[in-house]
Amino acid sequence: MAPSLTAPRPLLTPLLGLVLALALRGGGGGCAATKALHRDENAVLPSPDAPAPPASPRSATPTSPQAAVQEMMMEAIKCCPVDEQRGMRRVFLSNPNVTCNDGSPAGFYIRRSHGSRKWIIFLEGGWYCYDTWSCHHRWLRLRHLMTSKQWPDVRNVGGILSTAPEENPYAWNANHVLVPYCSSDSWSGASAPGRDASSSSPSSFSFMGALIVQEVVRDLVAHGLHNESHILLAGTSAGGTGVMLNVDAVQELVRAPRPQGLGLPQVAVRGLVDSGWFLDRAPFSLDGPYGPNRALSASDAVQQGMSMWRARVPAACAAHYRAEPWRCYFGYRLYPTIRAPLFIFQWLFDEAQMTADNVGAPVTKQQWDFIHKMGDNFRTTFKNVSAVFAPSCIAHTVLTKRDWASVRIDRVTLPAALRCWDARHPGPHTSPPTMVSDSPAGAAPEEKHKRKKSNNRKQRKGQAEGRARAERAATRGPCPSRHVEMCSWPQCSHSCPKLHNPFTGEEMDFIELLKSFGLDMASVANALGIDIHTLNNMDHEELLNLLTQQAN
Repeated sequence: MAPSLTAPRPLLTPLLGLVLALALRGGGGGCAATKALHRDENAVLPSPDAPAPPASPRSATPTSPQAAVQEMMMEAIKCCPVDEQRGMRRVFLSNPNVTCNDGSPAGFYIRRSHGSRKWIIFLEGGWYCYDTWSCHHRWLRLRHLMTSKQWPDVRNVGGILSTAPEENPYAWNANHVLVPYCSSDSWSGASAPGRDASSSSPSSFSFMGALIVQEVVRDLVAHGLHNESHILLAGTSAGGTGVMLNVDAVQELVRAPRPQGLGLPQVAVRGLVDSGWFLDRAPFSLDGPYGPNRALSASDAVQQGMSMWRARVPAACAAHYRAEPWRCYFGYRLYPTIRAPLFIFQWLFDEAQMTADNVGAPVTKQQWDFIHKMGDNFRTTFKNVSAVFAPSCIAHTVLTKRDWASVRIDRVTLPAALRCWDARHPGPHTSPPTMVSDSPAGAAPEEKHKRKKSNNRKQRKGQAEGRARAERAATRGPCPSRHVEMCSWPQCSHSCPKLHNPFTGEEMDFIELLKSFGLDMASVANALGIDIHTLNNMDHEELLNLLTQQAN
């Protein structure tokens, strides 16, 4: 949780208290400081121990306390407009034909930050439904993900959508837009409801995720989006997948001339993916939550869903996988075809991937072996990703959590890595990165897609040299944009969320976690170069440091 501001000494008047509160809320440095930070979108907040800047010169003529208060109030109001002090307010789309699953109006929540050019457009997550049974089940149990009828007027969301500089050092002063997920299609659908509007069968549902994204961006022009704006399309889980599926389409929309587009050719568009980089591997078990042999692999579920959603996937990816467009829902396959800059955050032991793999709460050696291989697969798919942050943790999602800024790899925090990425990508890149492979390590050979060989050797050599230069630039220097934790053990990062025993609910220490792998602890101690007694009595931090050193 972000620390609260310390209350000032007793105030002389309620009016003066209001003025000081407004000034403090602007970031602690008065209007001039806040305006300067708005001008510099990536400004690093000053240290609390830093000396205060000199006061701005004022008129030498003595003024009354009332006049001084009035002057302070006017300055504070200019600095911190009223809508910046509140939660994000609900706005329904101006196009009533683009709706949630049940036909209720789709929309978004917005909080303006006047003077800022940065716009964070955040797509919520929440999985998807893919057939009659799964959509009916979702309607009964997760109805809030299919309708807007219960949306509150105002929402407050933490993490990257927080206005507290302590909680959100990366984008506290940006324009924040939250797009609730109510289309159940990974933000890819363009399907209107069927004839039967009275039942909860899929024929009565619309799946309009891709259309919702487009309409939100169109409507933001009326809220201040202009030609010098910078859009960061971010999303978590299914919303992260939605970012990859929509970021190029958003870029095309804002830059295309009117009336087809918004006619804003200078707008920079980038994507930030949180825990939406899924793998399409065979599940651990076919016994799912809906009964024996009812579990589908993620790829099978997406294949079924695409037809029902009338899904839209990026044209370049669809052209690459003409016979299997469903593969475009998996980040490592889609990424090489995306033109807009992308930053990927992904836990190496993602809990949603475990759910998709139907592996269950890991308590057996077989489950842990399967999960351990998952971490290796993720690392393989990141080899040619130019901007990635992948801690070795068991968790899912991070961007809207209050402690998101404390996640780190080595000494680099996630917000710091994002600032480095900002510096490297002031505008969109014009050529896509290259594909590592069509399958993660361990995938069946028959699933690997055969690629066409180029006859132009000189062109291939030039592309390879360019990729090598880009890779070196991304991993070296004072501000690298690639951070993939090499420690192969789950939870070996210092900043991992705490794990709890699935049966007792109690927090697990690292030795318990290793034992749950079914490992011989004497062999572990020998591999680490210590004796078993030292291992059993080693402090958690010491053990993590030792494992990290072994990995490095």
